[in-house]
Amino acid sequence: MESASNSKGILVLDDDFDIVSIIKISLQKRRFNVFAFTDPFLALEHFELNSKDYGLVLSDVRMPGMPGFEFIRRVREMEPNVKILLMSAFEISDSEFSRALPPAIKIDGFVQKPVSSKELVKIIKDTLT
Repeated sequence: MESASNSKGILVLDDDFDIVSIIKISLQKRRFNVFAFTDPFLALEHFELNSKDYGLVLSDVRMPGMPGFEFIRRVREMEPNVKILLMSAFEISDSEFSRALPPAIKIDGFVQKPVSSKELVKIIKDTLT
């Protein structure tokens, strides 16, 4: 699963197909190896089978079926060292984070949507280094 940029894969999860597509295309243009999902259950299944191949997970917070907080909790249980970025178009308060995530589950950053492709790439590169 190595990409030309010699980095591990990136899992992108958002329930909005257009957002997933834009992020995937943007990252692939910059030679990242990207797997994109709109269904958190499929994303989780794929992550479970390939967890050691991923360097970063980028997940939306608010999704039907399984909230992003629950998704990353499960990801973190499978692979404690993977980098995790959460994203949302909504403001997320510190108290909402602390209620949704136990202190043992850390995230590596938060992306406020909308975000430009250029800014998202910078955030991802900074998180991976």
